Amino acid sequence: MRYPTTKEKRLYDSRRWRAASKLFLSKEENIFCHYHLLRGIEEPSTVVHHITPHKGDYDLFWDESNWMGLCKECHDRIGQITDNGGLIPGCDADGNPVDPQHPWNRR
Repeated sequence: MRYPTTKEKRLYDSRRWRAASKLFLSKEENIFCHYHLLRGIEEPSTVVHHITPHKGDYDLFWDESNWMGLCKECHDRIGQITDNGGLIPGCDADGNPVDPQHPWNRR
């Protein structure tokens, strides 16, 4: 798993991030974990995930269209998988792969 740089750590430790992520997770469309909802399970979101890793890029870090609400379990699991170049496992309620990078979803 990739550890945050000092620059990234400062972004996550900021008062602005704590307030913004708390507000994001309180919005109705973000209160449940994205990947659990795809399977029809209402698990509360506790972590704001950056869909495209920002790697310290300030603009990408603050781009809310690059955020998704996840539970800690999914965030940790998905982080390890994507950091190592793998695909996110699992299917949605219709049997389609949940990973947008899965070859099935690129057709």
